[in-house]
Amino acid sequence: MKNERFGMTRSREGVTIDEIARVAGVSRSTVSRVLTGHPNVKPATRAKVEKVIQQLNYQPNFIAQGLARGSLNMIGLLIGDIRNPFYAEVARGVEDIANQAGYMVVLCDTDYDFQKEQIYLQGAQKFGFSGLILMSVMDVEELVPVLKNIQCPIVLLNRYVHAYETDVVLVDNFQGGYQAAKHLIELGHTRIGYLGGPQLSTASRERTAGFMQALKDYGIKLNERDVAYGDLKMDTGRQYGQRWLEQSNRPTSIFAANDLMALGILDVLQEAGINIPEEISIVGYDDLPFVGIHPISLTTVRQPHYQMGATAMSLLMDRIRGNDTCLQRITYTPELVIRETTAPPNLK
Repeated sequence: MKNERFGMTRSREGVTIDEIARVAGVSRSTVSRVLTGHPNVKPATRAKVEKVIQQLNYQPNFIAQGLARGSLNMIGLLIGDIRNPFYAEVARGVEDIANQAGYMVVLCDTDYDFQKEQIYLQGAQKFGFSGLILMSVMDVEELVPVLKNIQCPIVLLNRYVHAYETDVVLVDNFQGGYQAAKHLIELGHTRIGYLGGPQLSTASRERTAGFMQALKDYGIKLNERDVAYGDLKMDTGRQYGQRWLEQSNRPTSIFAANDLMALGILDVLQEAGINIPEEISIVGYDDLPFVGIHPISLTTVRQPHYQMGATAMSLLMDRIRGNDTCLQRITYTPELVIRETTAPPNLK
């Protein structure tokens, strides 16, 4: 049970923070700092308090502690599409670190909708979340004042917003797009199709820029008819695949800016009896857990989903705990994973 007065949180066995402080011979505030992971505690003192906590089998009521601080021990995680397995892998990394620190994660699916995203951000502020991790934000000026008005710490994950400075965890998406194009070019492809993601997403824009730069570096001309942009969903890939089928002069390869769109393309082409990679090479982006065991395993660009989520949550905990460090921008390097969907072009 718990005492109705803030700060008199009890475990199921009735142990209070005051009792822990008395047994450990420290102040109540020191016990609180240990429980919240605050860095301003001497290692020997922390070890002594943790030993008493274990001996007394104290189970902290994090909700009550959050109310006492004026914020809940909850983290808002805004994602673009809950059906995309990429977000599930990242969310697991976020949740594991949050759980270790005594925080719960609230998942908010924005569906890449700016208005819906604003509603979630305003709700997070209203309900007193301890922090936010944003994966779905688009780089639009209207979002900047909304973010600046939010009082809790914010970490941007896999994208950023110009004119808004905060901690950011990224993958080098430019390099990822470059690697995908370079792989196809070195196989001998000179006609390459491209299906990109939302153009307001910095992640998608940088994949596009890397892809375009590789073509420029190798002297490959891009046919604008072979370029399209979508919403990172499988249906968009199916539509692009259908368009490819209806062309008379087709690209010999395609780079799709995420695995779901690449799988959509594969689905349509295989159903139409197209031989892959003999008639068309396809590269995706993400390396989702199941693409390596697809009937035709997908060549793709791997990004470290779990590590990205865990790192973002670790940065957020530093901010919540008040660690006075400079803003950080952590960038992971992507990796090209070559499987069965790419081969030299059949020029017969």
